[in-house]
Amino acid sequence: MTAFAHADAFWAALPAARHPPERASLERRLAEQLSEAETRWPGLSVDRRRFVAHWAARLARADDLGAAVEQLHLPDLFLAFACAEGDSRALRDFGTLLGTIAGAVRSVDASPAFVDEILQRLRTRVLVPDEGRTPRILDYAGRGSLENWLRAGALRLALNARRDARRGPEQLPDASLFEPVAPTADRTFELLRGKYAAEFGRALRQAFGSLESQERNVLRLHFMEGLSLNQIAAMYQVNKSTISRRMARARELLLARTRSALESALALPPAELDSLLEQLGPRLDVSLNSVLNPST
Repeated sequence: MTAFAHADAFWAALPAARHPPERASLERRLAEQLSEAETRWPGLSVDRRRFVAHWAARLARADDLGAAVEQLHLPDLFLAFACAEGDSRALRDFGTLLGTIAGAVRSVDASPAFVDEILQRLRTRVLVPDEGRTPRILDYAGRGSLENWLRAGALRLALNARRDARRGPEQLPDASLFEPVAPTADRTFELLRGKYAAEFGRALRQAFGSLESQERNVLRLHFMEGLSLNQIAAMYQVNKSTISRRMARARELLLARTRSALESALALPPAELDSLLEQLGPRLDVSLNSVLNPST
């Protein structure tokens, strides 16, 4: 008999191609991790079999199943699932967790009424199911901590609320991926906007997708959500200089990988390609907005 009581539910939720030839050692590790999650959050009323299937579904696309099992934040996934199940103790623990992210909301607006409103919106958004769908907390995949996942959601709500209150939803440019602030006669920029726009957009998307998740998140928070370096530092609980270094590294990688992708797509002299890329740097916010929000 396997040490993992719900092994059949786990494997049934994974594509057959993901099943390793030797399961026994992995099943022992799964049993240990489930026990650790239950110890971290004692007394939660959770259908273990359904949770195990949910857990396996989070791993369905992993290239290396063993590594993915070790990297998953299983205790947090366990708590999130219990919250979706409506367990009263889990919901109390969730309320405590919300309190730990209040500082991130205060970095946007420190008024108690604003902080309370945003945390309540977040609670409703992730715990109350919309018609026809499960609670959004089940979207939490366990690849980072639940606290950071909630913090990012709170910051997004806070920034949207502030923008709505001050000037309405911010409209992003939709005419071109590389629309200039004012007309320009610069030939290379006109080429970038016109003849090479599609190739450049594909290259930028490819480069962004190749970054590590932390690098993507720093760029997204700064250029998409409009957070300052101080606000991002507060979110990750590190100092501003650390975020500044991460931002510089992410930006350098993005531009270098965009150039590499364009080299494969365009037969341009190196000098002309470099001229095109020089136009991207000052407009990285507009370009990323267009890449990540193609419908705006």
